[in-house]
Amino acid sequence: MNAIMNQKQLLMMQGAVGFATDHLDGIAAELDHSGVYPKALVAQLAANGTLGILLPQTSGGADLGFSTYVEVVRALSRACPAIASILNHHILATAAIEQWGNETQRAGTLKTLANGERLATYALGEAGPAIGLGGDALIATRKSGGFTLTGTKRFVRNAGVADVYVVFATLAEPVGPSGLVAFIVEAKTAGMTVGPRMETMGLNGCPVADLIFKDVSVSADAVLHDLSAGPAIAERLLYLGAVAEAAQTVGIAQAAAVHAAGYAKHRVQFHHPIAHQEAIQTMLAEIATDSYLAWLGVQRAAQLIDTGEPFEVEAGMVKAFLARVGQKMLVDGCQVEGGLGISESAPKGIREALPLARLFRDIAGTTLLDAPADFPDKLIAARLG
Repeated sequence: MNAIMNQKQLLMMQGAVGFATDHLDGIAAELDHSGVYPKALVAQLAANGTLGILLPQTSGGADLGFSTYVEVVRALSRACPAIASILNHHILATAAIEQWGNETQRAGTLKTLANGERLATYALGEAGPAIGLGGDALIATRKSGGFTLTGTKRFVRNAGVADVYVVFATLAEPVGPSGLVAFIVEAKTAGMTVGPRMETMGLNGCPVADLIFKDVSVSADAVLHDLSAGPAIAERLLYLGAVAEAAQTVGIAQAAAVHAAGYAKHRVQFHHPIAHQEAIQTMLAEIATDSYLAWLGVQRAAQLIDTGEPFEVEAGMVKAFLARVGQKMLVDGCQVEGGLGISESAPKGIREALPLARLFRDIAGTTLLDAPADFPDKLIAARLG
């Protein structure tokens, strides 16, 4: 893939690798323990042009394409997956505004999101069995000049640190089969509050919380595209997110494989490194093989995105595949390292020497929190017909 990258794309990818080495390797464990949002690191990513990687140059972006973006996500995830989660949700929200927003909406948001002056995210999930169902569903009621939003969005990443939210609500009087509408909502909008931060098993440092709306007034100008576009916007976010989070998962698995392989070469049993044992070789080979094949799928989906071709089936495939094998790769890595593989008791200063337990918790977040792994099954199966 690198052979077809231009100079700017290669520099961005190499910069991400250098950033991970210089700034993330040493702080990932402490960030995992503290859970404090790494504002300074995000600002450094913005200075490198990463926050605008997909946006056109007219909007202050780098316009380097999704193939370059997944390379960046993989590189960051090998060191600190939480940083990649912060980036993913910002990038996807900005991509939605760029593709679906009108000229005024794009002019009012994208340059400040590209340069890191402001951060973005999107709010899609709810507590009910489906969006728009359940007592806490976010409902948009028409009023003169706009809408009133009341309800709750769940599991919103970057909640409380984002300045701009792409929020999905269901119309009280639906337009189209679902009535789902996307709004651009500023963080300081009166009546919108952020719930308590949720404690999650992994990806600490990327805040997760509810967004609570109580009679929040938004103008008609806040609607992204039009009243019928919500389902298409949400679907594209889900599939773009599937590819981006697959890149995250691959990065985590590759980091685990490298660490486990290094451990196996130095851990001696019966006068020989355990790397000589067939069972250890099998586990390491399976991690490397699964992550390699998954990465090929991620690259293919990213290339389709860049060329404007349908990519949803490929996105669904990499999500479904990694949901099955992602955690297995970490289980195998932990087994190679034995008791140290699951240890989180190392004192401050050497926690980073034992990353597998942290990576194990992080990889669950890349496949479970945003959307179930089986959501594209019907689409994948339909291709076979």
